Amino acid sequence: MAIAHRISTNLLTRDIAASTEFYRALCGFRQVHTQTWYVVLATQPDSPFQLGLIDWVSEFVPRAARGVAQGSYLEIVVDDVSAAIDAIRPFEVEIIEEPMTFGEQVRAVIRDLDGHVIDLTTPHARYVIPPRKAVG
Repeated sequence: MAIAHRISTNLLTRDIAASTEFYRALCGFRQVHTQTWYVVLATQPDSPFQLGLIDWVSEFVPRAARGVAQGSYLEIVVDDVSAAIDAIRPFEVEIIEEPMTFGEQVRAVIRDLDGHVIDLTTPHARYVIPPRKAVG
């Protein structure tokens, strides 16, 4: 049986440099790998959670994946949805839904520079680890 070591999402993009700056502003990512046709972004170089940005006409894109992706969206969990939206306003991307309360979280929905739908959300209470109580 094969064992997965890492799963990453690769977004097809028309402008790698602009998309790199967009996701750095939105998520605080760093570039952990760079080629002329491909950039990998993550919070740390050894992070198992990485976002790849790949030139949409690169020969390395599987033929079946070329074109517009269908039936998917990217969810990014951030500490402050409003601050994330403010950080990417200079990119003049479409903000489909401004930050609003959605259940027990804050949510906004945007499109990135290439039209990918992104659901920005705060951590839901059940996923947050409560602080430890001091013993003593």
